[in-house]
Amino acid sequence: MPAPIDDLECAALDVASSLELTSLAMKQCADRLRSNSTTFKSALRLLIRTADRPGSKIVFTGVGKSYQIGKKLAATFTSVGTLSICIHATEALHGDMGVLVPGDCVIALSYSGATEEVLRMTEHIRMDKRVCVVGMGRSSDSPLGVLCDAWIDSAVASELSDSVNAPTCSSSLMLAIGDALAVLLMNRRQFGPADFARNHPGGHLGRSASQGAM
Repeated sequence: MPAPIDDLECAALDVASSLELTSLAMKQCADRLRSNSTTFKSALRLLIRTADRPGSKIVFTGVGKSYQIGKKLAATFTSVGTLSICIHATEALHGDMGVLVPGDCVIALSYSGATEEVLRMTEHIRMDKRVCVVGMGRSSDSPLGVLCDAWIDSAVASELSDSVNAPTCSSSLMLAIGDALAVLLMNRRQFGPADFARNHPGGHLGRSASQGAM
C-alpha cells in the first residue's frame, strides 16, 4: 500500500532535490565536454556532414525508454530543419532497415551500451560502410561503443533512486544532449521563424511562429 500523504512539504523538497540532481548530471556532462571534447567532435563531424548532405537524414534508434527519447528527438530535429526519423531497433531487424539510404547517420541510444537489439542492428549496419553510426550512452568501451564510428558520452554518477535503477538522470541527459544538437544544426543553417512556421503551421506554436515571421 502507498504511504499516506502526511507531509507534502517533505514531498515537495524531495522533488526539488531530484531536479537538482538531474541538473547536476547535465552540468557535469557540460564540464566534461569543455575539458575534453575530442570524442564529441568526431560525432559532431558525422552529424553535420549528414545534415548538410541533400537526401541524407539522421535516424534515431533504441528500445524501451531510449526509443521514446529517440521519437521525441527525431520530431524536434525535423521541426527545426534537420530531416530525421526514429525506428525501433526490433522493427529495424524485421524490415524497417529498408528506410536507411547511403549517407544517413544512425544515432543509436543505449545507456548500457549492451541492448541486444541495438547491437544486432548496429552490427548489420557495419556490414555496409555507406551508413555511419553514432552511439550515445554510458561508455564508449561498451559493446555498442566498440561498434560505433563515434560516441556521445551521456554517463551520469547515479539515477534518482538508490533502490530502483530506473532511467531518470540518464534519460534526461540523453534528451538534453539531443535537444542541444538539434539547436546547433538549426543555427548552422540559419533556420528562422519563417522556416519554423512553415514546418509547424498548427497550434499555438504555429500561430506564434507565423506572427514572428511577419
